[in-house]
Amino acid sequence: MSSHEKALNSLIQALFIREYTFICPSPETQGRVVKRRLAGANKNAESLTDFFGWSLPIEDTKVLNDWLAPDLVQQLLHSEVIKKDKDSGYRSTIRVSNLAMPHLDVEALPQQKSLLYIHSSFPCTSESVFFGPDTYLFLDFVQKSSKALQKAPRSIVDVCCGSGAGAILSAMLHPEAHVYGLDLNDRALELGAANASTAHTRVQFLRSNLYQELPSELRTTGIDLIISNPPYIASAPVGEDGLPVYADGGDQIGLGLSVRIVEEAVDVLADDGVIMIYTGVAISVSKPGFDPFLETLQKLPGLKLERYLILNPDMWAEEIGVGAYADVGRIQVVGAVLRKVNLASVVTNGQS
Repeated sequence: MSSHEKALNSLIQALFIREYTFICPSPETQGRVVKRRLAGANKNAESLTDFFGWSLPIEDTKVLNDWLAPDLVQQLLHSEVIKKDKDSGYRSTIRVSNLAMPHLDVEALPQQKSLLYIHSSFPCTSESVFFGPDTYLFLDFVQKSSKALQKAPRSIVDVCCGSGAGAILSAMLHPEAHVYGLDLNDRALELGAANASTAHTRVQFLRSNLYQELPSELRTTGIDLIISNPPYIASAPVGEDGLPVYADGGDQIGLGLSVRIVEEAVDVLADDGVIMIYTGVAISVSKPGFDPFLETLQKLPGLKLERYLILNPDMWAEEIGVGAYADVGRIQVVGAVLRKVNLASVVTNGQS
């Protein structure tokens, strides 16, 4: 374990003992709260939640010594979890959020109640590791959908794993499975590994462009379960088109990456394997009843759509009317469950 990972582990233990609480909001909400605080008299952090949650600064690290053990503060400074800011004293390079799921089955997963997740500090950048409203909805969707699995998966892959939350939940739900987290973002792999460590789960994190770097044995046997919560805000050059800097969901108004993940899953899933994907779908003002993602999934060869749920009918309202979303009425987030089917048997059954 690296010194940086040791520092993060020590921090999580200390925050848990001190009953730290922070439920991560959307970037829009956090931006409003931070803007109000920075404009007022109390612009500096006044608690651990202010510092590690709202990403507010402190003028001197002596303040932290009142909240945390001095040796831990030095450990965090040495590992650059806390860094000097030239304009406003010291800031945390991470945020720490509680895992709170609206319908969590605490009897099945009591350890989830105490989990704290590490992710990127605010404000967001193109390299940020995200955790927030989408994460909570995604985990709830995966947990409920997993109850309908016909058999316990032996292998699970979380594509675009980010903070590792989905992979970690999967490792808890299926402790006998080999679980992998795939992402192109090195920072995500680093924080994902730290989160898995503090959650006492076994997850292997790999740098991979979608499925490209899958271990050869997985390609041979096939994957039993794929889960994914990919970026789904439309892509645009940084600072252009009025879109946020973290937008990288691809074309089709952000749906392109999600479609690729499902299409390419056919080649790596085991027979009867399942993919669960959570994503956002831009719904046009002129076609309010048309869901382009649902239409695509229903036509994919080799996959059978078993479940399709609208989990939030109006997400990220601040994007509507801007740039690529000029003619969009709302962004709905959905959860889809698809199963790999044998095309030969489908043809045979169709002819019989």
